[in-house]
Amino acid sequence: MAKLEFEHLLSPLRLAGAARGSLLQLKHRVVMAPLTRTRNDPLTYAPRHINALYYTQRTSDGGLIITEVHAKGGFVFSQLFHAGRVSHSHLLPEGVSPVAPSPVRAEGNAHTKLGKFPFEEPRALDSKEMEEIVKDFALAATRAVKEAGFDGIELHAGNGYLLQEFLAKKTNLRTDRYGGSIQNRAKFLLEVVDACVAAIGAERVAIKLQQGATFSDLVEPEDDSLAQLAYLGPQLQSRNLAYVCMSSLNYDPYYKFLGLEKPNFETDVFQYFRKHYQGTLMVNGGLSPQAAERYLEEGTADLACFGVLFIANANLVALLAAGKEMNLGGWDTKIWYGPQDPADDEKGYTDWPFVDPNNANAK
Repeated sequence: MAKLEFEHLLSPLRLAGAARGSLLQLKHRVVMAPLTRTRNDPLTYAPRHINALYYTQRTSDGGLIITEVHAKGGFVFSQLFHAGRVSHSHLLPEGVSPVAPSPVRAEGNAHTKLGKFPFEEPRALDSKEMEEIVKDFALAATRAVKEAGFDGIELHAGNGYLLQEFLAKKTNLRTDRYGGSIQNRAKFLLEVVDACVAAIGAERVAIKLQQGATFSDLVEPEDDSLAQLAYLGPQLQSRNLAYVCMSSLNYDPYYKFLGLEKPNFETDVFQYFRKHYQGTLMVNGGLSPQAAERYLEEGTADLACFGVLFIANANLVALLAAGKEMNLGGWDTKIWYGPQDPADDEKGYTDWPFVDPNNANAK
């Protein structure tokens, strides 16, 4: 019998420590990345029926989606983040302004329901406010699991959001116990992780890291980024989380979107982090199924997280299993995240034709 092209991607995996029992028994390792795509209600920002349809289309039996819906026997983790300096006063209650580790303004624009506006200079958080944010993360995790019915939560420490802002030298200029050394800059992130673990259990908590280059005007030097990962790896492994997602925008085409002439890292960040973290590792960032399969086969990763491929291939897992051609282009990036008439929300969102994996004429 011929070897299945994506044997490792389509093999089962038990999340969390087997010795402690497991929350999730995945039937394959193809994970859907968070892709809300600004299709929430334009006034309240609350999810609507079309959001549920979008994720239901992309759910597979025993598969993991990170964001918003149970269906077809799948599992779902809710991604939690604090936007930090890349929020805007138009997105916050009246009189409230963006906050960050330090008053370092991001270049670029915030997208609000009133239009695009330049990012504002954030106000530096004091220690009492940081304590409250830690509690808020734990409360959000509790509500996600115990009230909303999610299987777990993923803390987002990338995209230039607050948790990453504390890690990065460019955005963390503090001189207190949360600034300066690698250990100090990681302190706030680990406090958030520990609070969420205490609230809902380690097996329901995951985290996404994205050192190096990311959106929101944050490009970190390679030496400091790798030092962060060398420290965070053992720290996170000791907490026995559901998984760590190592996301990278250092690869083609993402570094080009960031205005970089070449990748920010010479080091393969996935292979590097694996040396420092032996728990369940998910990789994400412009991966082809073939590249993901290689990372799983060599032991670098345990799970592969796809974004763009899931946009145009709702039944991606079935297509991989059948070895059939996928929709690999034709999408319009302008309607991925840009505000539009809600009447047009299905365009490029839920209206992609399904490729029939049983079609004998397909590859």
